[in-house]
Amino acid sequence: MFSDKAIIRRLVKIIQAKGIFQIVTSPGSRNAPIIQTFYGVGDMEMYSIPDERVAGFFALGLAMKSKMPVVLLCTSGSAVVNYGPAVVEAYYQNIPLIVISADRPAYYIDQGHGQSMRQDGVFNNYIRGSLTLTESMQSQPWFVDSKINEIIEKAHGETLGPVHINVPLDEPLYQFQSEMEEEVRLIEYPKRLKVLDKAGLSRLTEIWNRSNRVMILVGQMSPTDEFNRLLSQFSKDKNVVVLCEHTSNLFDYNQFIHQIDRAIYSLSDEQWLDYHPDLLITFGKEIVSKKIKKILLRTRVEEHWHFGSKLEQRDTFGSLTQIIDATVHTLWDYSDKFDPVDSSYYERWQKRKTTVAVQHNEFVQKINWSDLKVWSYLMNALPDNSHIHLGNSASIRYSLLFDSKPNQLFYSNRGVSGIDGCTSTAVGFSQAADSEPVFLITGDISFMYDSNAFWHTPRPKNLKIVVVNNNGGGIFRFIPGPQKTDVLDKFLETSHENSVLPLVKSFGIKTFQARSNDDLQEIFQNFVLCPSLAVLEINTPRKENDKILKEYFNNLSKT
Repeated sequence: MFSDKAIIRRLVKIIQAKGIFQIVTSPGSRNAPIIQTFYGVGDMEMYSIPDERVAGFFALGLAMKSKMPVVLLCTSGSAVVNYGPAVVEAYYQNIPLIVISADRPAYYIDQGHGQSMRQDGVFNNYIRGSLTLTESMQSQPWFVDSKINEIIEKAHGETLGPVHINVPLDEPLYQFQSEMEEEVRLIEYPKRLKVLDKAGLSRLTEIWNRSNRVMILVGQMSPTDEFNRLLSQFSKDKNVVVLCEHTSNLFDYNQFIHQIDRAIYSLSDEQWLDYHPDLLITFGKEIVSKKIKKILLRTRVEEHWHFGSKLEQRDTFGSLTQIIDATVHTLWDYSDKFDPVDSSYYERWQKRKTTVAVQHNEFVQKINWSDLKVWSYLMNALPDNSHIHLGNSASIRYSLLFDSKPNQLFYSNRGVSGIDGCTSTAVGFSQAADSEPVFLITGDISFMYDSNAFWHTPRPKNLKIVVVNNNGGGIFRFIPGPQKTDVLDKFLETSHENSVLPLVKSFGIKTFQARSNDDLQEIFQNFVLCPSLAVLEINTPRKENDKILKEYFNNLSKT
């Protein structure tokens, strides 16, 4: 059955024709005819998730893995604003979501009718485009087709991201028909060819050839084999160093510098001058390291090129001189014009990397049970060829102190770096990943915050979740400032004495627990090989973790 409202049938048919097949819905009445029409099509992959905030992040995870738009569909009223955190994250990570909100007709809004609010433009600061489809538009199907094609292109075109389609529907809602008789029109949008003009190429070549120190700094990126290969080729030049993080998904562990904070933590401003670039080239999204952002802001770079869309100007380091709306392949195509530069820049960074790695390894081998000890074990024990999701706050920062393993791919909600939705995102990603192994490593506060992630959602067997439970927001104990206040324990760190396991068990999910290094080594492989979704809680000492981490950085200062 399909809705008798032509506007709904046209919308669903075009979405289907565009090859979009994943639909995440939340129950409601106003959106019921849209749900029924998607369901009636028959070849859609549909999920019903009552908690809209969870639904939003679940859809984010699906789209993160599939690289295709995912439809989010809710009823009228406050339901749509619960998608907000996921929509914002999708906006900053360039993940395509198509949010469809059913609505009441305009004459009901602000007139005291239930489940009604101003839904038009509710996400205007954080979407690629918005569209209101009214039933009155049904008389001009050519226009409806045009606008729907346009809004889908904004989600999945040159710059990916979320879009919002608001559909005001009048009653009756529950009238159906057996045919989808509409012939809809599809519009194809060719990709723009991104090339450098001769003047731009000449300028870039001249700057490159006079730069003794070229730093390529890569933020969060989806894994791409060809990008890895090209950067490895660039990094063979004596004047080039590549700095990246786990979420950059770059795999040349010999040539690249992956542990940025570990490498530069103890450098004074005077010492930094030996490592400071003449030319900074950036790719990707967010950089986690505060240290590299602060030091590059404080000691400005003469030239900073950013490869990315001109629609997303990011002057993160206060030195931006050129936005190159092209790919690294464009630069590589002209690299034969770059002259070899006799420089010790690459060698200097490699020596630093090796020296600090020795200090790091010696320290973590002798420390007591703590968050740092746990991360040392996890980053060595997590299997090769895994997808690893990192929770925000302390979790991702701890991970970046350690080496990863071959062919591990890393993901995190670093668009706005919130703790909300980390688990739901990993659940959605795992669902799309089929049988590929997926791990989420997160903290106790983040995990509890997203506790509805297991309520009326799929339970992918390939997902394993590690919760490092230090009984509070441990990051507030080692960032500067919070310990000077009177409100650290109760209001900032949110200290507690709760285990997450009773919550997990209430969903019928397999659990494991480790309270010591011996426990962890004994049970970890059983946890990894568990044939179903499983959660491992690792308990660490809340008031010792920050002391050990501070000792770690003090130890690095000896290098």
